[in-house]
Amino acid sequence: MDNSVGLGGVTLLLAAVVWLLVFVPGYTKRSQIRETTKVVKASAKQTMAEQPLTDDQRLRRLINTQRSFSVIFILGLLGSVASAVAAMAENSWWFGFAAALLLTLGSLFIQRAAASQAAAIASRLHRNRQQVRQSAARTQAARNKSREWSPNPIPAPLAPKQSGELVQPLAEVIEIDQPKRSLAAKEIDEILARRRAI
Repeated sequence: MDNSVGLGGVTLLLAAVVWLLVFVPGYTKRSQIRETTKVVKASAKQTMAEQPLTDDQRLRRLINTQRSFSVIFILGLLGSVASAVAAMAENSWWFGFAAALLLTLGSLFIQRAAASQAAAIASRLHRNRQQVRQSAARTQAARNKSREWSPNPIPAPLAPKQSGELVQPLAEVIEIDQPKRSLAAKEIDEILARRRAI
């Protein structure tokens, strides 16, 4: 290795300068950076909370609620049956049966409420979409019924002005005083013979 001895010291000095200028200020300002990120996250969360949910978002949330409480209902029902069977053997399991039964009935009630709200929102969305489709079909049918001719639209710079005037004036017509003389058949034959000779 043909490196000079001073190069290692220079490299170490550069590493120390980078350490002092980049990493130490970042380490000392880490609490300020944390506070800034907290403020940004809190403001983003607040703006998301202030925005009203659309019907599609509400429908998705209600369907997810319905699914999760359906799973809880099934687990609670299995727990109720298991605790009822265990209560036959030992009387202290009746408390577990009562708790599992309450959990099952509560989850069933919440799941049914979410399902009814989701059905109402879904039917309203379906009606709105059907109305839009029907109105679009009516306008399309009215447009297709018209059999009259309509010109193809031309882009704006090329479209003629509709004011009744001509955009470009006509050229001026002049008379030619002396027309060229017409050639006789004999003269035409002479010209053609000269051209063939070339």
